[in-house]
Amino acid sequence: MSRSLPESGHALLRAWPASALALWAAAWRAGSAAPDDVLHTLHDYAQVHDVDAAPGAPIASGASALELIRLVGEAPAAAVVFPAPGDAQGLGPGLLDAEVLATAEVLLIARPGGTPLSISARGTAERCRWTVRVVEQPLDVEALGGDRGVGELEYELREAVGEAAAVIAGLTGPRSSGPADLRDALAARTRAGLLDLPPHDRPRVDRILATAAQIDAIVDLAGGDLGASAAQLDTADTELRRLSALTRRARAGAINTLLRDYRR
Repeated sequence: MSRSLPESGHALLRAWPASALALWAAAWRAGSAAPDDVLHTLHDYAQVHDVDAAPGAPIASGASALELIRLVGEAPAAAVVFPAPGDAQGLGPGLLDAEVLATAEVLLIARPGGTPLSISARGTAERCRWTVRVVEQPLDVEALGGDRGVGELEYELREAVGEAAAVIAGLTGPRSSGPADLRDALAARTRAGLLDLPPHDRPRVDRILATAAQIDAIVDLAGGDLGASAAQLDTADTELRRLSALTRRARAGAINTLLRDYRR
């Protein structure tokens, strides 16, 4: 699970803030949520929200969270992408700066008559900083986020849960935690990777996001308190990377399916 980096002594920002902003703003536009619902969701992420806008963006640095919500909600198209080093997820080099790769999440929104905007978030539970940039390259926002159906994505993820568990089973060595502790750690990491969704009628999306969070948690644990040797982790690395890439694509497909639904 990719998370924003914490400042010393501060709690982590919850997972997937840009996705939450995109979904709740789209739900507000569709009449499925009130502006206060969106503000409440953002407050669950951080007490304070700062906007840092690049020159040319249709929002100013220092804008309010409500202005940011309106910018996203009124966009004609939006998509969330989850890139990682070596896995651009369809983004060009100009969009893959250190901040986007550190957060592993970027929201792209279209603008009528203008180039798209990218929005990313970093910070802590005390203060979240939203960075709004103008995309300097041609980009079809509607085409981002995958073109595969949620049924196919759900099937692949169900298969991947067993594959991830098999990878962990093959990592042996002295462990500082017992099975019960590992189960608790897996459950806690899975919960931390979940995304609170606005009202919708796509139960498959809920299942995809829950399964993706579980696989991310397993992959996270594989590199943590499992007592595996460096050689074992190196052998498992290719499979873990494949599973991680699958969860990123599945998460994007599920979220962007809802974004398209809200804009119909």
